[in-house]
Amino acid sequence: MNRTAAMNNSGFLINLEGSRKGAITMLVFLFLIGVLLALLFKNLSSSSLNPIIKEACTKTLYSSLCFDSISSVPISKNPLTFHGFLEFLINQTKNSVEITRTYIMVQFENQDSTSQVKNAHRDCIEILDQTLYELGQAIDHLHKFPSSYGNLKTLLSAAMTNENTCIDGFSDLESQKGLKEQFQSLLTPISRMISNSLAMINYMENINGQETVQNPRMLIKEVQEDRTPDWMTNADMKMVEIPTRRRRRRRTSADVIVASDGSGDYTFITEAIGMTPNMSMKRYVIKIKSGIYEENVIIPREKINLIFIGDGMNKTIIKGSRNIVDGYSTFASATLTVIGDKFIARDLTIINTSGPEKHQAVALMVTSNAAFFRCQMISYQDTLYAHSLSQFYQDCTIQGTVDFIFGNAAAIFKNCLILVRKPAPRQKNMITAQGREDPNQNTGISLQNCTIKAAPEFTLADQRNFSTFLGRPWRNFSRTIIMNSYLDNLIDPQGWCTWNEYSNLHTIDYIEYMNSGPGSNTSRRVTWAGYRKNCSEDILRQFTVGEFLHGADSWLRSRVFPLLRST
Repeated sequence: MNRTAAMNNSGFLINLEGSRKGAITMLVFLFLIGVLLALLFKNLSSSSLNPIIKEACTKTLYSSLCFDSISSVPISKNPLTFHGFLEFLINQTKNSVEITRTYIMVQFENQDSTSQVKNAHRDCIEILDQTLYELGQAIDHLHKFPSSYGNLKTLLSAAMTNENTCIDGFSDLESQKGLKEQFQSLLTPISRMISNSLAMINYMENINGQETVQNPRMLIKEVQEDRTPDWMTNADMKMVEIPTRRRRRRRTSADVIVASDGSGDYTFITEAIGMTPNMSMKRYVIKIKSGIYEENVIIPREKINLIFIGDGMNKTIIKGSRNIVDGYSTFASATLTVIGDKFIARDLTIINTSGPEKHQAVALMVTSNAAFFRCQMISYQDTLYAHSLSQFYQDCTIQGTVDFIFGNAAAIFKNCLILVRKPAPRQKNMITAQGREDPNQNTGISLQNCTIKAAPEFTLADQRNFSTFLGRPWRNFSRTIIMNSYLDNLIDPQGWCTWNEYSNLHTIDYIEYMNSGPGSNTSRRVTWAGYRKNCSEDILRQFTVGEFLHGADSWLRSRVFPLLRST
């Protein structure tokens, strides 16, 4: 190689080396700029957030997840109000549900599996659809502020309950432990996001507590045995009471009539439901005449504001026989399933005729704001699945054996007759199994002025061979109160029973208050940290209709209630 060529090559190498150094310098510079911008945006995001939001995050069960949500708020959305951040959080949860639902659909739709596994998948998709609906309703409710947080908490509590229901569907399949764990890993992050939203709302309620105290419309002033809820109007009373002599009887006005003998507009209840308007803002009354209707009835999500009026308990009977032994999930076994919102039923009976040997066999499953008057629900195990949202039962009869009033709704039972039946061999009777899974959920079971005794078939001789308990905790934050009720002598002296899978007895909330009857003696009751033999008036107010069924007055009040007066 000659000198000139060497010099040219050397210059080229020098230039190349210089170019490399320049490129590296530029990359480092750009990297530092990126870091600085990220820190700047983070600091701007952090500093522009309301300090209440940061403080609320520290009160959540999953605070690191909450702060991650804060850091993901786009700079364009700052500064945020508390409601603005809450809406962002719920929308973030909604997006996660949509992604999870799509993943489950794609991942499992073409897999070879048993009918029971397919049923569990189908239930899970339906449950996730319900979650999306409830989260959407929650966002709509946020846009209506100022108003109370009660209905918002009810919607979020229901949305969280859904994820556990999906997982429970695989718990019923003992051979599918791996699937249960897979769905648990998919759905647990969603539950935690909803939990954080609930915790932040509770924090805001606590710091604004004085405003609530100063608003007399948000308080129940006293607790009495024989009173109707403060939110029930005179028109409401016409729905649930037999007319007095001064009040002239008149026939109930109905939009359609169902009659099994062919004398009405339809022969089957399902036919009538199919012809009702979707998302109707007006009440739609379906009169169901005396007869036995052997069909599994579903009130779909789009059928809201429906009313069922029967000819009387034991006269209008809806009958089914689905159960877990025959391949149905607990969630899908119900004779009557209510998903459509603001449902009311009166004067009818709902039966699941599966015997005790068929185990889980639901008569009524309610995933809705709903009210039942003078209705009867009959099965053995899992009779009434009060799944979620706000539910009210008055003058009803519920019959069953194991966990026969269960679920995670905010459910009040007033003046109800609760009949314990004879269970299968080696079973124990559990009247309630409440499924509250998070301390921030506003759910629970409240029995008020009820009568608990043995069904006629459950003789004294049989009662000696089978223990009967007031309930057992289905989840670690299970909550049940029994007040001003009559407890017959079939109740075990311990009162309550443990559930091995859910054994955190420090975090449950079980209360007995001012009950009567031979089964009400609390001297030998369980000594769990979460059990109380008494409580204050302030605690009692939390379980009364006006305060416990958050937002119920907004839909139970209605000028069409005179249509529901007894005939």
